[in-house]
Amino acid sequence: MQRTKEELINFLDTEVLSPVENHPRATDKIKKKVRTTRMRLNKLVSAEKVEQYFWNSMVSDRGIDSYTRITEIGAKTFEDVRFEFKKLCGQNK
Repeated sequence: MQRTKEELINFLDTEVLSPVENHPRATDKIKKKVRTTRMRLNKLVSAEKVEQYFWNSMVSDRGIDSYTRITEIGAKTFEDVRFEFKKLCGQNK
C-alpha cells in the first residue's frame, strides 16, 4: 500500500527528526539542520517527492554532513530507518 505524503513525513519526524532535535547532545547546528529538513519535507507536493528527497538526502553533501553530525551524538539517522521507510513506500523487495 502506498502511503500519503503526510504519513511518510510523520514517520520521518517521529523516528528521526524529533528525536534528533530533542537529543540532549544535539547542537544548535544539528537542530537547525532538522528544522530545515522538516521545512523542506513539508514543502514537497507528493509522497513520491518525499521519497525522492529521502533517498537523495543520503548521498548529498548536506545529507552526509548531517549523518556525520547526528551519528557523533549517537542519534538515529535516515540511514537507520531506510528499510522501514522503503516498506512504507511500498517497496517490499
